[in-house]
Amino acid sequence: MAEDFNRYCDLTMRGGTASGVVYPLAVVELARHYRFRSLGGASAGAIGAAFTAAAEKGRDRDGFRKLGEVVDWFAAPGWRLAQLFQPSEHTRKLYRIVAASMQRRDSTGRSALTCLLLALISAIGWRARVFLALALALWLVGPTLWFHSIDWGSTPTWVMIGLTVVVLVAVPGIVLRVLPSGRDAWLRRLGTGLLLVVPLIPVALSARWTAPSLASAATAAVWWLVLGFAFVSAVAVTYGSSAKRFLDRMATTVHFGLVPGTGTFRPNFWDRRCGVPASTGVPPLSDWIADVLDDLSGTADLTFDDLTTNLVLMTTDLSEGRPYRLPFTEPRAAWLFCPTCLKTVLPRRTVDRLGHDATEHRCPLHPVETVHVLPTNLPVALAVRMSMPLPGLIAAVPLVRAEPEPRVHWFSDGGITSNFPIHFFDNLLPRWPTFGLSLQSYPPGDDRDVWLPEQDASTSGTPWRGIGLVRHFASAILDTMLDWRDTMQSALPGYRGRIAHVRVGALEGGTNLFMRPETIRALAERGAEAGRLLRTRFTEDDATKTDRYRWIRMRLAMREYRQLAEQSGDRATLYRDLTARYRIPEDLHAWFTTPPTGTDPHAHEIGLTLDALGAVPDAPFDGEPPIDPDLRLTPPE
Repeated sequence: MAEDFNRYCDLTMRGGTASGVVYPLAVVELARHYRFRSLGGASAGAIGAAFTAAAEKGRDRDGFRKLGEVVDWFAAPGWRLAQLFQPSEHTRKLYRIVAASMQRRDSTGRSALTCLLLALISAIGWRARVFLALALALWLVGPTLWFHSIDWGSTPTWVMIGLTVVVLVAVPGIVLRVLPSGRDAWLRRLGTGLLLVVPLIPVALSARWTAPSLASAATAAVWWLVLGFAFVSAVAVTYGSSAKRFLDRMATTVHFGLVPGTGTFRPNFWDRRCGVPASTGVPPLSDWIADVLDDLSGTADLTFDDLTTNLVLMTTDLSEGRPYRLPFTEPRAAWLFCPTCLKTVLPRRTVDRLGHDATEHRCPLHPVETVHVLPTNLPVALAVRMSMPLPGLIAAVPLVRAEPEPRVHWFSDGGITSNFPIHFFDNLLPRWPTFGLSLQSYPPGDDRDVWLPEQDASTSGTPWRGIGLVRHFASAILDTMLDWRDTMQSALPGYRGRIAHVRVGALEGGTNLFMRPETIRALAERGAEAGRLLRTRFTEDDATKTDRYRWIRMRLAMREYRQLAEQSGDRATLYRDLTARYRIPEDLHAWFTTPPTGTDPHAHEIGLTLDALGAVPDAPFDGEPPIDPDLRLTPPE
């Protein structure tokens, strides 16, 4: 029997946006030996898990070969990864700013500063442009006007000289702080510096080596600095107020995101100038996901019931402030959907696959639209879309629930609540390993592309990050809030030795949508190495490492059973007496198939269970792992 179980595995993948390109070849390596029984993930990991489930469904039709070819598709010319992110007409101008901020000379060949200036100019209306043009003109000519209009009169010479010296000392120091930093930034510092001093050139040409003239030039430099900060403030206020007006008016229309996932976007002249890649026929993100799922599985409009594996994805209901597993499992009131709402974020064929089981309720966002019952057999493309990363950039998915009046629930990135749900398929006595594919940055002094911890309880290799700047501190706070539970779970014995960590550089993966083909292939090859390491560890030497994994998990389970037995021994009398005298209230009768008429009808069986637990030896087993995890009840996701 062990030989049969050694051919199966579960797999969970961490979210990481563009870093998800590491997953296809890792999965292909694992599939050379294993069949996947359960697959899970959140955010970009949800895409990887769904693609793996589709490939397992189409295993006999070259599903995994096709999955490997996804990497080749990404690495083709034309920035296909970036092309998947297509804004709507409402958000086109704002998306230009996002695309512009991602430009780099050494990757796209474009200057982020130039693209950003063009994007900012094109993002506002003519009245805002006139206002900013006037503010810019004031900055350009203000110092010269001041220089020629000031009259020092009978001001003492020593005052004018002292003022000049103070300005010469203070102003350059302030200016240097706003110039680009970094060892390789001297050319950008020089260019930015020359651009900034343009308003002072007429002043410098008009200045003479006299105390009044130097004092006028010095105070003109102060006005140049003040007006410069005023111009920056005007820019911030203009764009901040414009963004607020747009969001107040259009937030629910665009589903709180710039990229809906479907539509007919085509970049125009201004889009291209701002860094948006030219279209080469790449479909929008949601359409592409649905197409790939169908191609890998060989099944049109793939649903969860079509799969041969157990696929579980994580999403976050921002309206309730909690995570949900997909497909939904809780026996609560039915989820409803508005076809008009979903056609904004999903291909029409996926929405049509949901059926037309209409209710009497109306959509809160489209009062003329009737909402329909969401089927329990969901299209996989819908579940993936509900777990997509980058909230704010990628639009949220609205569903409706009648509670008692219809209310909208907004679903977004599953990584908000659990970016690496390694706990999905875990139990006290697992039959086969649940592998994990995780992502992390390169730690100081460790240049390994992939790290696979040993199967023990040591803390060697525990993730660590240097914090030297305020932005590092803020980033660490956010990452800890999102990932601390997953991080601690992953470090437990019986967990850590089955999680391969793929290292990702600062300019790789993440939100770097404009990765060069060689960067994409390098990341994919690291994923392949991670898959090989996991497969080799758990299959070599007649699967002795798989036996090691089961033995570690068994010893952990024995300690948990023993601790439960201690509680039973200490408290069995209390609960045995409780079952004999407690009359079950009517509002709890729904828990039973046959409603009870008095006390608990299973009091005898409960007593036997408590007695059986009390029979577990109370002394600890020698050889227990040094880490003692908690066994606790947690609510379902």
